[in-house]
Parts: sequence; structure tokens; C-alpha cells
Amino acid sequence: MQRRQFLKLSGCFITYVSGLQFNTGCSSDQEDVLAHFPQGVASGDPGPTSVMLWTRAEPVENTASPVKIRLQFALDENFDQLFFERDYTANSNSDYTLRILIDGLGSDTIYFYRFISDTNFSITGRTRTAPDPQSTQTVKLAFMSCQERKHGFYNAYRSLINDDIVASADEQIQFVLHLGDFIYETRNDPLQTPVDENLQAIELGLTDLDGQERNINQFIDGSITTDGIEYAQTLADYRQLYKQYLSDPDLQAARARWPFVPVWDDHEFSDDCWQTEANYEDSGPDSSTNEPSQPRKVAANQAWFEYMPVNLTRPENTDEDLIHSQDFEFIEVTESTNDQINQFNQVINEDNLNAIASLTIYRSLQYGAMLQLILTDNRSYRSDHAIPEDLTGNIDLFFSPRVALPLELQNDLDAGITANNGDPDTFLFLGSFILNPRRFSPPGTMLGSKQKDWFKQNLQRSTSRWKIWANSVPLMRLLLNLSALENNLEDVLISVDSWDGYNSERKELLQFLLDQNIQNVVSLSGDLHAHFAGEVWNDFDDSNNQVAMVEAVCGAVSSISQFKAVENLTRIVQPTTLESQIRELITYDSSLSSSPGTNAFVNNLNNSLLNGIKSAQVATATNDLEQIEMNKDEMVNQHLVYADTDAHGYGIATLETAQMTVELITINNVNQQSAIAAQKKRSTKFVIPWTDNGQQASISSPTFTGPPPFPFAIE
Repeated sequence: MQRRQFLKLSGCFITYVSGLQFNTGCSSDQEDVLAHFPQGVASGDPGPTSVMLWTRAEPVENTASPVKIRLQFALDENFDQLFFERDYTANSNSDYTLRILIDGLGSDTIYFYRFISDTNFSITGRTRTAPDPQSTQTVKLAFMSCQERKHGFYNAYRSLINDDIVASADEQIQFVLHLGDFIYETRNDPLQTPVDENLQAIELGLTDLDGQERNINQFIDGSITTDGIEYAQTLADYRQLYKQYLSDPDLQAARARWPFVPVWDDHEFSDDCWQTEANYEDSGPDSSTNEPSQPRKVAANQAWFEYMPVNLTRPENTDEDLIHSQDFEFIEVTESTNDQINQFNQVINEDNLNAIASLTIYRSLQYGAMLQLILTDNRSYRSDHAIPEDLTGNIDLFFSPRVALPLELQNDLDAGITANNGDPDTFLFLGSFILNPRRFSPPGTMLGSKQKDWFKQNLQRSTSRWKIWANSVPLMRLLLNLSALENNLEDVLISVDSWDGYNSERKELLQFLLDQNIQNVVSLSGDLHAHFAGEVWNDFDDSNNQVAMVEAVCGAVSSISQFKAVENLTRIVQPTTLESQIRELITYDSSLSSSPGTNAFVNNLNNSLLNGIKSAQVATATNDLEQIEMNKDEMVNQHLVYADTDAHGYGIATLETAQMTVELITINNVNQQSAIAAQKKRSTKFVIPWTDNGQQASISSPTFTGPPPFPFAIE
């Protein structure tokens, strides 16, 4: 569709369906096939005069025939004030998904819509257009990520819906930003599953309200790793996942209530992926398995595009030369080895390049005069993880090749040919100097050269009061100072699959903000299944650093929390081992301390990140908040103002002229489906003042509604 325009033939709208075909809505000789709408409805990417609508119209009978459905679009929920009504056709080429761009709408207006097939009606959708580009009205959005279906219920969405229904009109959410991991591509990944004391998966036995077991069906095709992890392999597999995830009533209700603005992370394709490369087998000291997955990447791209209500071809209020996003276009590719890169860290492989180019999703949306929303693709153009997996078996602490890796080693290898002041041939590893495997490689990249230039230009040109970076993985450094244990350990990074693994490019981008005096930029991130908030420094390794921006990271909707995942991996240890020491930095039994607390087991991971290892050790020994604070290491994660690593929930950002307020909401429970489980355990609020004239960005300390997480004191 062209921006602000519908093409018309003989009075009939032309609708672009999933990038696969053009369908008209005026065929009178087509056979009527009854359809229903098992995945609900959705809208997305709102502009001031347009919005994308979505549904899936599945034939009731087992047939591959096209279906004709009617769209009604109105100003009221009873559809008495019809704004638009038209018939459309959906067919099997797009898995019966239908995407309709409605244009010519009023700015900042709520509309209602539904789809009809004979006597079958979809649920009613409610959408809202963006404010006029000159509007300075308050903007309020929610941000979410990581919704592994079988691990928990979507109570986060239910909590958000319940609050929004009773909120006044000027305090309601205007859109939902989804930061990725909308689906998970595996059925039985042990790192995403709670385990018992023998590290055996715990069957949660969750059952939806309709009595159906909350699991993931056997894949239609599927593949399996040598470790027995089953994963989606084909378009049919990925479509199956979206259909099953979207059968959830709370997710359906959320997509029906607000327009969504989605971006992907890794699980929409493959865990910890980069370009078209999977990483399932790269998990041991003797494994450097190359896993090219170009056909899977094309399949994953197609399914995401079919099921997400995104407007990629002509987003409104965007400079024409900065529109890089493109609808999905199928291309035939084969699996071929991704083993050669160019000077921009892109794999020189036609199948790799073609698979990536089948869909381009990075884009920018303007929301009134208050907000420029910049969404990046942090997977399709990134370079490989800097530390080769065949090294990590000797150094990782938690049995994953991208978790808890040494800071200095990570930074040296990420720097590639620029490491060690241009002398990168060797590096120190476990007390010995070894040949640098990245001595001929350029520094690592998360965005790739083309997207990075686009990102910088968007920030330079933006006149919006606030710039939000929809950033699927955290930008802040998250470090455990294990060197304080005095066991010849080094300080480690929680995850090098996030921006901590791409330090060179992070420094480049943040220094760019300072050099160009680009202010009031906020990163909203997900991925790590925990709430975090803090400052983002231009160089976390320089004592003379400056604050370039601030960041808020939301916990998972339902995926296993960071605390529980790490605690799982430290479960079976002997009391005298180093692993036992490390476990006490993650959790301890407060009933054994000199000052017992209310709960037996304490989340000490929060404390280790916020206050350092010495403070965590004192916590284990005393469980005394005063002693914990007295032993805080001011040099550890000094930029971090909040950590709630056992949180499930979401974030809310409210943008006003003088400040942005961010709330990180932690809900009660994801393992029960009830009104109580969907209630808030706590709300943690931060204030980000608007800055001007070179003032340094800042974020306030947290204020709590509800009991704060350990080690924050109850006021």
C-alpha cells in the first residue's frame, strides 16, 4: 500500500496480504466458505491517519479454498457509526492471515473493528491512531517481552488490561511496544524450564481455563539437537507456534485493545542467533559446530510477517530516504556455510544475504511531537559472538557459552583487529598467552553498518522531545565482580548475547550521542527476564565516563525469570566447592543466618549486582540490611539503580514535557490463572528529567508501591 492512499479498482479497495499476493474485495462469483477467527484480531504501527489491521480467518471445514470476510470499522463499539465496511479475501498462501492498512483517519482517535464470515463474528478490536505530528500531549505506552507459553500464564497482559479499563481516558495506554520473543521456537529447552535438585525438568502441569494443557504441540516437521532439544524447522512449524501462542485469551484481549508496535529478538528465529546462524550445538569445549540455517530464517521471517500487524512499506511522518523497512518477499535459499565475513562483519554468502533481505523490519515511528520511536533489528545484521564457543567450556560458570564470561577477554576479542592498541595477535587466557582467533576480524557489531548509519541519521534528524530506542537486548553493563572472591576468578558479564558482548559498537554509538549533543534518548529493553534501570555510560571501562542516556529493562511476561534460571544451574553443588560459594551469591537460606528474615530463601543475585560480591557474602552471613549496605562496593555496577531479577511483568512509560516516568510492574504469579495472580506484587517508579544545553542525563532512585525486592529496605 502507498502511504495515505488506497488503490481503487471499480470502487474496490486493494489489500496487500502478507506480501504474497494482491487480493480484491469485490469478487461476486467466489464460493462462500465459512470461516472463524481463532487467533482473534490485532492492529499495529499506528500513524496519525492510518493503522494496520490484522486477523486470521480460518475455514471451519477442512479446505484450502479462499474465504471471503467482511471488515467493519467504526467510531463506536456498537458499530452504529460505521466509518468503513468492505469485503476481503484471505487464502492459504498466507495461512489465511489478512493485513489491511486503513488510511484517511483522524489523529488520536479511538476506532473499533471486527471481521465477519456469515454468522461468525471475530472479537471486537479497539485501536487508536497517533496524535497529530504537532501535538505535545502526554504519551503513555506499555512495553513487554519474552512470553514462553508453556512456562506460565499471560497474567501480565491481564493486569495491564484490568488497570486500563478503569483508568480515566487521559491515563490509558495508547500502544504496546513488544520488544521480542513473542514466541519461543523450541518445545523443551532446558535453559527455559524449571528443574529439580537433579536438574531434571519440572512438569508444571499448567492448564488453561478451557481445560487444555498449556504446552507446545509436537512440530509438524521440526528438528532435534544432539542434546534432544526440539525446534521449529519449517514455515509450517513457525506458523503452528504463532497459532498456538495466539490462542491465549489474555494475549488476544491485549492485541484487541491496543495497537502493538513489535520488533523481534532471537526466539522468533533461533536462540542466541546471529544473521542466519543458529547456536544450539555451540555449547561445549570441543564444539565449534557451524549451524547455517538460511531456509529456517526465511520461514521465520515469513511467519513473523504474516502474524504481526506491521506497516513496513510506508510508515507515516518518516523521511523518505530513511525508510529501509520492507515487506516479506519469498526467496529460495539453501543451507550453506557462513564462514567468511567482509570488512563490515557481514557473512559473504549469497544465501545468507538473501535470507536476511527477505524481510527488513528496522523502522522509525513518530508519535506526536513528543516521541520518536526507533526500532532496531539486533539479530539479522550482528556479527558472531566474540568468544568462540570452543573456549567457553573452560571458563563459563553456569554451563552456557554466553553466560558469565570474563569481562577483559570479551572486550579484547570483541575489539578484533583493533585490540591491544592495534597489536591483537595474542591474548592472555587462563594464565597463558594464546593466538587471538579474531586478530583479522573487524570489531563486533550488533546493528551492521547500514542499519547503524540509519540509526544515527534518525537520531540526528529527530525534532521530537523524546527519543525512545526500542532495543530488544539490554544496553547497560551487568557485571558480577567475582574477582572479589580471591579465587583467581575474573569479573564476568551476566550475558554476552546482549550489548555487553558488543562493547566496541556500544562505545561508538554512545560517544556519537555525546559528540552530536543528542539528548533525551531512552533505551527500553527486554530479553533478560528481569527488571533493571540505570544510566548508560559512553565507556564503562573508563573512569572518566559520561552518562549518554538512560535505560529501563522489563522482566518477562511468562518466561523463566533470570534468578530462577541461574539458581537452577547452581542447584546441585557440594558445600566445600567454589560452585557452592557462587551459589550463595545467587541465593541463601536466611533461616541459617544470625538475623533470620521472613522468607527462607533470599534472592541474593539482586544484591550481587547492585552492591557487589562482598556485600552478597555479608548478606549470606548476616541477612542484615544495614550490614549489606555498609559493605556495598561503590565501583560495581555504579550506573545501576534497580534490579529485580525474579520479576514477571511489564513496563509503562509516560512521556511529558518536563519528564518521562517509567514504572516497572511485577505481578504476583505466572503459574496460576486467577484475578489474584494477575494483581501487582509491586510497582517501581523512576523519573527521567528532560535535559537541555548539554545537561547530563539522569534517572532517579526507585520509589515503591508494594513491598520492594531484596535488598531494598521497606520504608
